[in-house]
Parts: sequence; C-alpha cells; structure tokens
Amino acid sequence: MLIATWNVNSIKARHEHLGAWLDRRRPDVVCLQELKSIEAKLPVELFTSRGYQLEALGQPTYNGVAIASLRPITDVERGLPEGDEGQARVISGVIDGVRVVCAYCPQGSEVESPKFAYKLRFFDALIPHIAARLPNGPLILAGDINIAPLPDDVWDDVEMKDQVSYHPLEHERFRALEGLGLIDVVKPRLAPRTYTFWDYRELSFRRKRGMRIDHLLVTADVAARVTGAGVDIEERKKEKPSDHAPVWISLGE
Repeated sequence: MLIATWNVNSIKARHEHLGAWLDRRRPDVVCLQELKSIEAKLPVELFTSRGYQLEALGQPTYNGVAIASLRPITDVERGLPEGDEGQARVISGVIDGVRVVCAYCPQGSEVESPKFAYKLRFFDALIPHIAARLPNGPLILAGDINIAPLPDDVWDDVEMKDQVSYHPLEHERFRALEGLGLIDVVKPRLAPRTYTFWDYRELSFRRKRGMRIDHLLVTADVAARVTGAGVDIEERKKEKPSDHAPVWISLGE
C-alpha cells in the first residue's frame, strides 16, 4: 500500500502533471494540498477515471485540501473548527482502519507578521485535534506541514535560523506532534539534505536551496508496517511544476 502527499500549488495548473504522476506512481492514497479551487470546480474525473474516491474541502484562490483513495474512505471530517479560522486546511477520513489526516498548515510569511501568529494558533489547535483521535486507532498525518524540523532539512541552517519554517516556536509545535507518539518515518529513509520544497524565486531548485517541509507522521502501529519511503524530486524538474515534490511511504499489508 502506497500513501503519498503532494502540495500541487493549484490543481488547475498542475492537473496534467498530477494525472501522469498518478499513472506512474499509482498511489493507493494521496493527500493533496493547495488546490486553489472550490469543490464544484475540481477535476473530479481526473480521479474517478482512475478508480479513486475523492473527498475534498475547497476554497476559491487559496488553500484547499483533498484525499484521493483507491480504497473506500469513511468517516470523513472536514475542517479544523477550533483553529483554521475559516480556511480550507484540514480533511481526514478512515481508510482500511487508519485515520488519514491531510493538512495544509499555514506558511507564516514573516515572523513578525499576523500570519505567523495565525500559524502558531493553527498548530495549537491541530495538536489537540490529533490527540483526540489517537484513541480511536492508527493515524497518519500527511501534508505540507510547513516546518523543517532538523538542521539538514534546510539548505543553510545558519542563514535560516529563527526564520519562518525553521523557527524555535515552530519546532516546539513539531516536537509536540511527535510527543503525541507520531513518528517521522520518511526522514531515516532519505539521503542527507533531501528536500521537498524549493521556492520558485532565485533559482532555488537549481541551486539546491530547498527545505523538507512536507511530511508523513504516523503512529507506531503504522510505522511498524513501513517498508519504504521517498521523494519524487523528478516532478520538480518538469515544465511549470509545483514548488513541492510528492512524498510517499509504502506499507506492508
């Protein structure tokens, strides 16, 4: 079973890349972020024609999340009422007994901006939201978490020190998620300085100025089933790509 996450940065702009990737990688489950579309305008046939059930929470122009699965999705929950402040950032559902939570966490802009304060509030709501669901069974938190947790998860940890996505207050929130028992099963399976995001500006991809901010964090029972993980960096090399690459894990049955 292969489970993936990808911030597509506009499903309208990326639908051809997404379709080709679905055909090549054939994930059983994919969590998508930054759809930038209302649900009524999503390219549903892109998924249904390939056998996927699609569950989405859309929004015009910004945000938007979805889960597509070859296996039935049940008990779907949309939104983070305690902390998304009306933005379409969280959707979850149960697939084969595992609650899959797809999250597009706020980027935060600048540390001194109201957007950074919102980011911290969002995590302060997300953490208990996840905690409340852990007693119900296995769980995967997948998505653009917008935090690089370790020094080699950023292209230059000295230059990035105290900056958005690599700030101590963000690291506290990431550790709090891990403190719930969620395990980063991707990191140990990657080569050093493997990133998932490269800004469009300043030739960041060509200059290898990236960050690992897209994650799959899983409970111990799921971690025990992980047989592999990776980042499909080739997707970032394509013409008009997303600024993120897909991240995936494979699970034994």
